[in-house]
Amino acid sequence: MEGRIKILIVEDEVMIAQCLKMDLEDEGYEVCSFVGSGEEAIIEVREKNPDIILMDINLAGKMDGIDAAREIIDYKDIPIILMTGYNKSNLFIRAHKVHPVAYLEKPVEIYDLKPIIESYLK
Repeated sequence: MEGRIKILIVEDEVMIAQCLKMDLEDEGYEVCSFVGSGEEAIIEVREKNPDIILMDINLAGKMDGIDAAREIIDYKDIPIILMTGYNKSNLFIRAHKVHPVAYLEKPVEIYDLKPIIESYLK
């Protein structure tokens, strides 16, 4: 992959999104945007063409992260890392139907993300 890896963060908690953005940029990644809803994520994918997406499952708006991931993957097969603060088996089952690169429980740290991103995209 040429150039820096472009990452879209989909997280409705602004503080979490900003912390992830800072950590990722400190590691040399380019955060092309962060948005708080699945609907916004779909628009950003079409406009910014990210290499990978960090997607929270519980989002603001009508669409959760799993539904947004399904629609994004139907449009373009972009790797998605799903994140959640909820440890519910029904979420886990639904999430795995969209074949995420990873499914992480919050809080998500850069040392959790970096090896996943690097192994998938290098």
